Amino acid sequence: MKKIYGSFLVAAMVSAGVCNQKVVAQSQKSAVAGVPNKNKIGSFISVKPTGQTSTTVIPFETHSFQLLAKSRSTTYQDGSPMPIGNDFTAYVGKNGSSKEGYLSINHENTPGGVSILDIHLDESANIWVVDAVRKVDFSPLVQTTRNCSGGITPWGTVITSEETTNRADLNKDGYEDVGWQVEIDPVTGKIMDYDGDGKPDKLWAMGRMSHENIAIGSDRKTIYQAEDGGSNGVYKFVADEAGNLSAGKLYVLKRDSETATTGTWVQVPNTTKADRNNTYVLGRSLGTNWRNPEDIEFGPDGKMYFTTKGTGDIWRFKDNGETVSEIEAWVTRQEYEIAYNGGTQKEDWGTGIDNLTFDNEGNLWALQDGGRDNVWVIRPEHTPENPKVELFMTSPAGSEPTGLTFSPDFKYGFISLQNASSGNTTVTKDAAGKDVVFNTATTIVFSRNQFLGKNGNQTQRKEALATVASFPNPFRNNTQVKVNMPNEAEALLEVYDMHGLKVETLAKGVLKKGEHVFQFKPAVMAENSMYLVRLILNGQEATARLMQAE
Repeated sequence: MKKIYGSFLVAAMVSAGVCNQKVVAQSQKSAVAGVPNKNKIGSFISVKPTGQTSTTVIPFETHSFQLLAKSRSTTYQDGSPMPIGNDFTAYVGKNGSSKEGYLSINHENTPGGVSILDIHLDESANIWVVDAVRKVDFSPLVQTTRNCSGGITPWGTVITSEETTNRADLNKDGYEDVGWQVEIDPVTGKIMDYDGDGKPDKLWAMGRMSHENIAIGSDRKTIYQAEDGGSNGVYKFVADEAGNLSAGKLYVLKRDSETATTGTWVQVPNTTKADRNNTYVLGRSLGTNWRNPEDIEFGPDGKMYFTTKGTGDIWRFKDNGETVSEIEAWVTRQEYEIAYNGGTQKEDWGTGIDNLTFDNEGNLWALQDGGRDNVWVIRPEHTPENPKVELFMTSPAGSEPTGLTFSPDFKYGFISLQNASSGNTTVTKDAAGKDVVFNTATTIVFSRNQFLGKNGNQTQRKEALATVASFPNPFRNNTQVKVNMPNEAEALLEVYDMHGLKVETLAKGVLKKGEHVFQFKPAVMAENSMYLVRLILNGQEATARLMQAE
């Protein structure tokens, strides 16, 4: 047998004071190839499942956050404080910019509201700067109430979704005052005027219901929305004119049976004011009760994804025009094995899955309301039979993570943490070096460390290279795995078979500076078997192959 050395390098961010939450910097495909992917916002190792604490927990080893707005502390131009209830957080870049734009924040209160932050990235410090805080004036339409989630249009406006069907027509225009979708120009902060009469309008033709969000297709005509309560329906709206959402046909999804994978779009009357005021009543009689459907989003595979808060499921289906097919519960409630640096732990998915958004790698970010209030990430290769579920964030005690959107380059995620407990006292440094206490509603931005904060989470890190080599490789009965540590650090060295099952943990804990040798001898002798050695060290992961052969 020839003596063949198999080796690889992993960037070891070794420094004092770095927290113990590690982040994988690669996709599954990259992991097999041993190539780290350091720049993707969705590259991380899960945080340890703990439930809520008095602060937010993200994978600080590779990600940082910065506070952008805080209720009662952030003030409008007139000096009045921004209210609580921060929800949908919509970033719209100026001319598509990822460095300058408008951040629209919903306030899920009664009455509700929308704040718009003019923001830009200070590139010299990698810090976001809030230039102005504006309040949208809804008084021309009486008011808005319970502004929950929403959506961003392809033409750069923001739609805020009212999650209520409270009855009142104070301005006597024939339309109930609240329970609608409302389109806003973030540049001016004005509500859109569709009929040219000089007065703003809500999106009457889309119907009145307990709106959760809205998803607008690239054709600028096909719209999806879901109702949390009321009809508990999933709706499609097809506009008469691209880019003009004031008129069109409305449909509700009716599943062919309780377990069918197919369904039909049933038209909902929406031509009169009476029809539009009573959409949720009409929809309930025509469509399927999905048990509190929440967010609905376009998937990168061409399917539509939506949540049912009551069951905790994430569903998906293929829209064929008049019918739908391939209806399935893609993610369901169960205990998922969460692999964090230092071990694995089962975490109950629970119910209450609320907001959804995809990143540019096809990862689905799922925000949870109730129970653990986690931010989950479902990898593109996930299937119900072979789950790929990870845990990115636990939100502060009393809060709920809401309304995540990304910058166009997907380097930055904008998210709100709704109404954290006033009893939270833990002080956390953000990427700008400011002390942050999560004791009320807040809005933050998060990113990889290299894109947020001058030194990445306020800790100057030195990059050193830790080497791992195996000899012999291929091997017959056993082999040695050598790790050379440039500095003392906590490390995890494991061996997996090609089915993804862990065979052995070679090292777990602090390894001192210098060379360490570990023996690997499979319990079952086999020929032509392949193994993967995985090293996790201070936020980076790399893999190498071992072959057992004659």
